[in-house]
Amino acid sequence: MVFRLSRVSWVGRDFAGLLQAAAGSGNGFCYSAAAAEACAIRDALLACIDNGFVNVIIEPDAKVIIQMLRKELTHDFSLECLLGDIALLERRLTSVTFAFVSRENNRAAHSVAKFVFKESRAFVWDCIGSEFLFNILAPDVNISIRL
Repeated sequence: MVFRLSRVSWVGRDFAGLLQAAAGSGNGFCYSAAAAEACAIRDALLACIDNGFVNVIIEPDAKVIIQMLRKELTHDFSLECLLGDIALLERRLTSVTFAFVSRENNRAAHSVAKFVFKESRAFVWDCIGSEFLFNILAPDVNISIRL
């Protein structure tokens, strides 16, 4: 089995699209792209638990992983431990929904992944975020501001 350098990232937003937290690691190793996607989901669920988020929607662009988590596809045995971790973490939250989104609609998470990969280390952002992340997320915010 060959392990490749991987990047894992997630972005957490509230119902209005405002950044709550984001993180990524650009120096991990995974044996497949599917394993990296499952690691990102596991990391996102851990962050939700750590931050007290209890009703969450996880929106990766990993359609096969989502189908496995929804039990629409048989588990890939090489991912069994990661999928088991995700199932255990899921039970610690009130509500978890897994919803596939296209790569184009997952720009924020991919931008975090590119950033941490380039920096070759892990980053964590709170609700302030970084300038590049703010600029990606700002058009999606669903609130109007009036003075």
